[in-house]
This record gives sequence, structure tokens and C-alpha cells, in this order.
Amino acid sequence: MRSKLDPSSIIKMYKDYTGPEIAKKFGVSKHSIYKILKKHKIPIRNNRDAQKIRLKRHKVEGRPKNNFRIPSTNHEKNCEAYIIGALLGDGYLTDNMIRLKVTQKDFRDEFVNCIKKAYQITPRIKEKNDIFLCAVHSVLLCNRLKRITKNDSDIHFFVMNGSNEIKANFIKGFADAEGCVDLSCNKYQIVIAQKNIKMLKKIQRLLLDLKIQSKIYRKGDNNDHLVISLYENLKRYRELIGFSISYKKDKLEMAINYLEKLNIPTSLYWNSLRNWVSYNNSLNSSAKELDLKWGTFRSWVKGEKMPNKIKKDIEFGWVPEDYDTLRKYYQFLHKIN
Repeated sequence: MRSKLDPSSIIKMYKDYTGPEIAKKFGVSKHSIYKILKKHKIPIRNNRDAQKIRLKRHKVEGRPKNNFRIPSTNHEKNCEAYIIGALLGDGYLTDNMIRLKVTQKDFRDEFVNCIKKAYQITPRIKEKNDIFLCAVHSVLLCNRLKRITKNDSDIHFFVMNGSNEIKANFIKGFADAEGCVDLSCNKYQIVIAQKNIKMLKKIQRLLLDLKIQSKIYRKGDNNDHLVISLYENLKRYRELIGFSISYKKDKLEMAINYLEKLNIPTSLYWNSLRNWVSYNNSLNSSAKELDLKWGTFRSWVKGEKMPNKIKKDIEFGWVPEDYDTLRKYYQFLHKIN
């Protein structure tokens, strides 16, 4: 086969085609083409220059047919949202390749499954020394994802204005990549780390759309942290978003199970305040009526203590309809801006 290769034809084709494309036309390896080019002192292009040649030809010949299917169903769009989240967190996106390289097999497998479902293509996978990889080579798909992620730097309006399912799947992909469950020092919280504070603030908005409270802590030169804490928030996160990575799932379950034992329904706190202003009972009688310890009831109505969940709800403006009325009797209740 090599004896039939015409060097002049190959050199001429190399002006408009890449080495692998020429090799495919002649049914030989790309190394055979490169050998002929080197023999005739033709410089071999790097990957970036080869990509420019392909794009230039596409403008003349017309763009090639998509080698992937654009997501159309809700399920396919949810899968694409997960892919975008994972890519912004831990992925690698170039002009012609999407790659994920992680240490968790279940994360890699979820990413692969989402690509299959969203685009109807199968990524190449590889495992070596407890490192799990997958890769997709597609100029057009990379162009699509670079446009959606604004060159791997921002969250597209497709997510920000999407359904709750799209928002949840995006957060799941991002948290699989950049999130953890912190159980140290009895913290029991989810932490998402990221240097791009603008992106963290957008994720905080997405969480609020799902009725999940969070707080951002600036860390100077290090990654900033978005923290999700308290029983109700963690429970809602598990129900609506969750993790694909098994050890993160297990740690989240541990945190929820521990906090469930300490959880105080918010309605009990507000009913205690209402009871104290509505009836002339003693502290002890009122506490018994609500099945509360005397000391707890007293600390609430005197403003000495307030459950963390209530503080968080007031901070976010999630208060009962009679909040302004209660504020007339309880000066420790802050005005909501």
C-alpha cells in the first residue's frame, strides 16, 4: 500500500487536510503520511494548527454533519446540565476534545452515561493506577459546550432560566466535581469550593430557586466556599439534587441522620411566640402546653436563644405571615430588608 502513495498528491492534499484525514482516505496510518512529509521537509502541524485547517475547510465546504444529537427531551437536557456542571467544576474542554480525569469511578461513569443519553455518542474510557478517564473528540460538540459555558468560565442562561430539574442537575454535576460533605468538628455541612466568586454567587441563586439556603465565605487567596448547613437544607439537597459519588452520598446521609435527632420544627418556635402573647399562662404552663422544656420556652420568648434555622429563615426573609405583628411584641425579631 505504501508503494502506491504519491508524495506529490499527499503534499498537495496536506494544504487543506490534516495527516489523519489523508491517512484515512488512503487506508494507511497517519505515521506513513508524516514519514513522507518529513522526507520532503514539509513541517508537521501541531494540533492547534490542524484544527484551524479543519475549520477553514468547513467554511468553504460547509460544516460537516453533527456526529452527536442535540438534546431535545427534558431528560436529555437534564443530562446536558449535569455535563456542563461537571465540566465547569472538574472537566477539560479544548477545541476538539472533552475530557474528564478523576479518582472516583462512579463520577466518571455518571458523566459517561449523561453524554450517551444527551448526545447519543459513546465516550472512550480508560482506567490506570486508580485514575478514571473518559474522552470525546468532536469539534462541533466542543464548540457547542464552549458557547454554553462561555469558554469554560460562566453559567449559561440555559441553566439560570431553566427548570428546577435542569438547575438541580447542573448543581449535582458541579458538586460532584467541587463539592464535599464536611463532618469535621461537628460541622455537618456541604462545602462547594471555587475561585470564581461570580460562579459561586450564581450557584447560590440556583439553590435559592430550589428553596435551599447557603452562605458564601471569602477565603482570600484560596478557593471561596459556598456552605449549605442545617437539617432542612441538607435534607432538601438530598431530595432534589444529591451526589453521584457513593462516599459523598454516605457522608451526607450521616450528616442528615445526626441533625435529625437535634432538629426542632420551625413551627414550634413561632407557635411558642404566639402562645406567649395570646394567653396569660405562666411560663411553665405554656411550655407544658407545647410539650417544651421550661428553660427552652423561656429562652425563646425572652430572646435569649433562637434556633439556627430560624436565624437563617429571617436572614433570607422566609418568615410567617404574622411576622410583623410578632415584631411588635418581640423586639429581638429583626426587621427584614
